Amino acid sequence: MCTYVKKVLIGILLAALLLTIPSAFQRIQIEESNKKIETIVPFKLTTNWLIDDPSLTLDGILSDFKNTGIQSVSLEPDTISSLERKGLITAVSTSRMREHLLLTQQDPLEAPFDKTGLFIHSNGSFDFEETTAGFFEEKFTFTVNDEAYTYIPGAADKILSVPVGYDPEVIASIQEAGLMVVPRLGDYSDEEQTERMIEELLSIKEPGVEKILFSGNYAPVYSDPERLKEFGEQLKEAGYGLMSIEFAGQKGLNQLAYINDLNLVRLHSLTVEDGNIAESADKIVRAAKERNMRAFFINMDQPEYNLALTALQELQADVNNNMPDSFVRGESRSFETYSVPLWQTAMALLGAIAFLTLAAQYVFKTNRLTLLALIGSALAAAIYLVTGQSMVLKAFALAVAVTAPIWAVLLKKEPQKKWYLIRSYAQALSIAAIGIWLIVVLLNGNQYLLGIDLFRGVSLIYIIPIAFIAIYAVWGNIRKLLKMNVIYWHMAVIALIAGVILYYMSRTGNAGQVSAIELQVRLMLEQLLYVRPRTKEFLIGFPLFILALHMVKSYPKAYYFLLIPGVIGFLSLVNTFTHLHIPLLISLLRSGYSIVFGFIIGLVLIWLYETVWKKMITMIRMRWQA
Repeated sequence: MCTYVKKVLIGILLAALLLTIPSAFQRIQIEESNKKIETIVPFKLTTNWLIDDPSLTLDGILSDFKNTGIQSVSLEPDTISSLERKGLITAVSTSRMREHLLLTQQDPLEAPFDKTGLFIHSNGSFDFEETTAGFFEEKFTFTVNDEAYTYIPGAADKILSVPVGYDPEVIASIQEAGLMVVPRLGDYSDEEQTERMIEELLSIKEPGVEKILFSGNYAPVYSDPERLKEFGEQLKEAGYGLMSIEFAGQKGLNQLAYINDLNLVRLHSLTVEDGNIAESADKIVRAAKERNMRAFFINMDQPEYNLALTALQELQADVNNNMPDSFVRGESRSFETYSVPLWQTAMALLGAIAFLTLAAQYVFKTNRLTLLALIGSALAAAIYLVTGQSMVLKAFALAVAVTAPIWAVLLKKEPQKKWYLIRSYAQALSIAAIGIWLIVVLLNGNQYLLGIDLFRGVSLIYIIPIAFIAIYAVWGNIRKLLKMNVIYWHMAVIALIAGVILYYMSRTGNAGQVSAIELQVRLMLEQLLYVRPRTKEFLIGFPLFILALHMVKSYPKAYYFLLIPGVIGFLSLVNTFTHLHIPLLISLLRSGYSIVFGFIIGLVLIWLYETVWKKMITMIRMRWQA
């Protein structure tokens, strides 16, 4: 590639970085303007408490919730079973009714009452017949001792699970206590039940009933695309916002979110037990700071109300003590809607084309592969501009994410120049930063901020750069390596690299293993630094990269092999910013700590190498020569 073309590509890349500044700045503004967090407790807890302790009152419990700092109470539709627990009805199975008639010497059950089913009696002023009108295909009236029962044939557990509707008296009590109501709704196996509950949900919409939280793994009517679209329009017209439970992956929710103009709040659900109150508080604070969670669903594990209230008070106090002052309690809301202008996306694409082309030329040093990278990326950009398919942007982001760490560590090293170590480290970080910037502006918008749409290919970022650098290190030295005599420091380097990679593999992903000691260190770092740096960066990747830069002067072969674990720091750095639901400022702060601490630890490794390692090698050589 001629110098002129390189200059043009560099100019395009710099122009893209400058012209897309508003896109990243807009994201930061929107993230920082939404700092209200909402705590939600389920109403179903109160039913059990009221039954177990008759001295309690609903108003008293709700008042305690309010005073503890709770903002909302989630409410599920009543079922036949919950009506019985509340004492509004009495449900008797066919077998129990048969026994009762036998003991009281009354006539035995005859058709149609002799089949499996439930006999339901209304208690007090509650009218079960009227409440469940139209709910069952078959219903019969049965009288025993002048008491009227409604007989429903069928399996008892299935009848007891039939949803009835939201209790208007409970809704009124929650709102009178100054709390908000978050209705819950699931996808029932019976289509008529689902439709009936959707109508019920729409009918209770009023101020103070603002967001809906789905139950189970599926949104209502998720299996019928046309009905799902209609349901989304109904929710939007009614004014309902949506809530997304972290890690739940509820099917149909994303489609509803798009229909509802991404009016959605991210929610973290956790169970609070007596032994994990401090840990739960840490999880809440971390989720709010680091993952844009704005609502928290608290399940209490304590069976007794006094114990549950004490645990809730301790939890809220711990959260208040550790939550940054920028966060306040209140009604959670979705992030302000924003979109990236097409011209800024086009500039980001141009920047990505230039970045990938320059990387191909530098790494492979062949015009054929460079031209292939230029033409291929340009065609992909054209496809996006014509079709608007987000998968094209994701493919660009993935290509940049995989390329940036490789290019960063393979930059030309000039150890003879002044400030070589700092200069080389800064240059590598600059390449990674350019790649990160392009990813951030390519995948920008509410859908990424809310986790509705994601960066794709995270596992490839962890694999490809390491594999590429390993092949790169071996390929150019394969003949020399096969003929070399293996000596102690070779074995030490191999052992170091193997140990680092094994540790790295055990730590990668959400299921990575973390020791109890490391958890304590993590917590300490978070308390001291607001957000902790990533271990793979400041303890592994960056220090070993600094050591590799130092060793290029005396042991060039060892330098290439130390780049294998060294690239981990850069791929992890890039990977941090592919988690698009994490606030941008948090990722910047975390990465800043990793860069600085990694450099310092790298200098310590150099000192150990010069003062300890070389002396050990000299002593070993002298001993063997003797």
